[in-house]
Amino acid sequence: MIETKPALIPPRYWGYVSLALWAIVTLLLLRHSPYVLDEGGAKALLLDWSIGDQVASSVVTLGLPDMRVILWLPLGFLWPGQIMAAKVTLIAVLAWTAYGLYAWRRQVGSEEVALLGTGLLLIAPVSLQQVDTLSPGILLLAIFTAGFWMDRTYRAAPRPFGGLYFAQLVFCAFAVSLHPAGIAYPLSLAWAWRANPVDRNQQRYFYVGIALVSCLALLLRWGWHDLGAWQNPLRQAATWITSIDLESVELDTGEWAVGVVLTGLVVMLLIWQRRMYWNDLLGRSLWWGVVLGALQCDASWGFLAVALLCYGGFEWLLKPREVIAGKGFFLQRGWVLFLLLILSTFFMRGDRAWYEQGKGRVMTVQDQIIRQFADDVDRTRVAAEEKRLPMPRVRVASQWPARTMIACRCDALPLPPAAKDPETQLTIMRGLTHLIFVPNEQKNIGLVQNLSQLGTEIQTVSLQPGGVILKVRSPVLAPLPAMPAVPPVPASSSGSH
Repeated sequence: MIETKPALIPPRYWGYVSLALWAIVTLLLLRHSPYVLDEGGAKALLLDWSIGDQVASSVVTLGLPDMRVILWLPLGFLWPGQIMAAKVTLIAVLAWTAYGLYAWRRQVGSEEVALLGTGLLLIAPVSLQQVDTLSPGILLLAIFTAGFWMDRTYRAAPRPFGGLYFAQLVFCAFAVSLHPAGIAYPLSLAWAWRANPVDRNQQRYFYVGIALVSCLALLLRWGWHDLGAWQNPLRQAATWITSIDLESVELDTGEWAVGVVLTGLVVMLLIWQRRMYWNDLLGRSLWWGVVLGALQCDASWGFLAVALLCYGGFEWLLKPREVIAGKGFFLQRGWVLFLLLILSTFFMRGDRAWYEQGKGRVMTVQDQIIRQFADDVDRTRVAAEEKRLPMPRVRVASQWPARTMIACRCDALPLPPAAKDPETQLTIMRGLTHLIFVPNEQKNIGLVQNLSQLGTEIQTVSLQPGGVILKVRSPVLAPLPAMPAVPPVPASSSGSH
């Protein structure tokens, strides 16, 4: 019998090296501009900066942020004002999540599926976009993964009201606060304790705890207002493989075809592979996450859908079949490797396109209007510094207040509600110098009607496809706080100063 010598370097360390190299490459592809950010992520980051710097900020008027504010709280003290610190944190979270997903699929499935699915998920363009925009999709998948391993650890040594019990409840609240897809985790956890309870008392403890923290998170957030409106799933699916020019409004025929095919594949996997996903907590959370995330159909839902495709798709493709058994390597595995090569090529082209769009400052129509306002504020700031004058006060009401505040480095507030008449509207806008919003959206119709009747009180600075910038001609601002009187410098010491 031939004895095999153990490898000098264990395989898991090669995995660590691969994840480190991937993290470095991903870091080089990220954008350093304050644009293309998720509104909820920007709000949480602003609040952490305000706490860390102990500076009063209008961010407290933007409403309660989601629980990303807890994740990024140390960044507010260590690196206030640094967006890249939050992106590096998400890279680390995604790397750990990939490791956890690989271990999960290796245990409940096969190592082959674990390697292929994890590798494709890491290089997918939607993964890079999730990091670069600070979107919640990565954290949702991380919670699903961490919840799976915490549940296994807890069941191996159950301890009522121990640390793992409360950690799972905190993760339930965290997931629910992020996105509609986050409801999948408390649902899946409750189902796990229904199908396989350790004992009846602990089952009741989990039922009460899950219901309490989930409802509390929903009441505190009162919906997910930072996510925007529902999006077309076909348009969203087209971004999973091919990169879309952010300036374009309509998709061409090829991109629509890609969207139809990928959306159809997701629906097919949800139906055909549902038993595979329902076998454990992580798979069930991912299945429910894709279903519930369809209520929004945004990029975070797309990230979860791509994860579903990567693991469920390869599981279905590599399933043993009698038709091709013993027919040679190409029929059994070669065509899958060929498909993997094609997908990897498309994914890397999409990553490169995303990087080039950032380098060329290509951005969404919303960010274009925010960028123009930020450029105007910067020009005003530079002119004031050159003339050695105080910076004119700027306070803007924006449809995207957190993103606007990060870009322009000025006070930003939510849009005022529509009043019953133009005069009352002007009174409500007391203290504002500018407004930024999309005038043709249904929720802004009442505000637009009032502003249009104010005549010369409101000046249109810019009208673009992404929105409008309005300026209040005679803003009524609160007086600046009085500065303490400075005693005159004695004549004998004036030379030293």
